[in-house]
Amino acid sequence: MFSSLVVDEVLQRLEQEGLAVRPDNDPGVVQRVLPLESFSRDVRYAAMQALPAYLALFCLENAIRELVVERLAENHGSDWWEKRAPAGVRNKAAERKEKEGKSRWHAQRGAHPINYTDFGDLKSLIANNWDSFEDLLPDLNWVNSRLDEVEASRNIIAHSNVLEQREIDRMRLYLEDWTRQVG
Repeated sequence: MFSSLVVDEVLQRLEQEGLAVRPDNDPGVVQRVLPLESFSRDVRYAAMQALPAYLALFCLENAIRELVVERLAENHGSDWWEKRAPAGVRNKAAERKEKEGKSRWHAQRGAHPINYTDFGDLKSLIANNWDSFEDLLPDLNWVNSRLDEVEASRNIIAHSNVLEQREIDRMRLYLEDWTRQVG
């Protein structure tokens, strides 16, 4: 019994680090994150259906943010945001940061202004600075088509809805394309 408890604790730690160690259909995965017993069976089931897509989108969107920051800082210096981000994107991010700053009791999105951008703004940052990405990405049309399709699914998930399986399958392919291309 003690060995089982130790193994379970190790598995939980690995999950907290973002490593998948249990089957995709493990019904306890959500319950280990938050207790959801007070919600209806249908709501809990829908949450389990949405979870893989949400996790994938979270990883992709933040990986794109990391890539943009890394590439633009590398090619244009640490002040790239002021020099290379379009004015509309900068202004929107500044307004969001200021608005959220008024709620000091609530956690902030992050220190860098890129954390206050929309998914579509990431596409704009790449397009407006294509010279920093053209050695890594096949072409701008490839980026735009993939991110447009992912954004449509992202918006469904971000507003707490469930994607159909064919959309999840399509997203899986696009994520694989992205990771194969970018690494």
